[in-house]
Amino acid sequence: MDIYEKNGKAIPYEIHKKKIKNTYFRIKDGYLKVTTSSFSKKKLILTYIDLKFDQIYDKLEKTKQEEPINQIMLWGQTYELKVSHGRFKFEIDNDEVLVSSTKTDVNIIKKQIYLGEMKNKLLNIQDKINQKISTKGLKPCPFKLKYLKSKFGSYHRKNKEITLNTFLARLNPIYLEYVIYHEYAHAIVFNHSKDFYNLLSEFMPNHRVYQKDLKRMAII
Repeated sequence: MDIYEKNGKAIPYEIHKKKIKNTYFRIKDGYLKVTTSSFSKKKLILTYIDLKFDQIYDKLEKTKQEEPINQIMLWGQTYELKVSHGRFKFEIDNDEVLVSSTKTDVNIIKKQIYLGEMKNKLLNIQDKINQKISTKGLKPCPFKLKYLKSKFGSYHRKNKEITLNTFLARLNPIYLEYVIYHEYAHAIVFNHSKDFYNLLSEFMPNHRVYQKDLKRMAII
């Protein structure tokens, strides 16, 4: 484990080299895990850490604030979590989430709930999303839902499908909409050029506010 220090603050990090092309930065267990190509130079990685130091440090600090085991956050609101044993099902009752599951790990149970909530929310907003993307000649893509550690969503050009992080079920629903529009914009402009952001602005005029928030947000 190495330490990168700046302005009296420290970021613990590890660099893992593999046979891959890209470099990935992920917060894990209180440190920054960097997975990169075997040919990547450490100097370039440290330059990136220095450039994004404050954002990375803030994410590390947020991961230290663990959610109580008997609470769950859904769509920006905190609920008391009450678990019983049985076939998986859950319901929201006022300020409580009542769930039955055969699982014993509460973190796994929470992820089951996130998945269920994401499915329900997507059904509620799909008409709104489809109407907006149709203005650019786009057809609805199938969604794949996964609990991811390093990103909120991605567009798969070959399969023409969108992957969404079920962690989004913890946040205000507007962030889910932002990620969906972001990925649909990639169906037309695959990079993050000016054309991409102009298109995203047509889908969601105030998208920069939500983009900025997500960049500062740690996936826990």
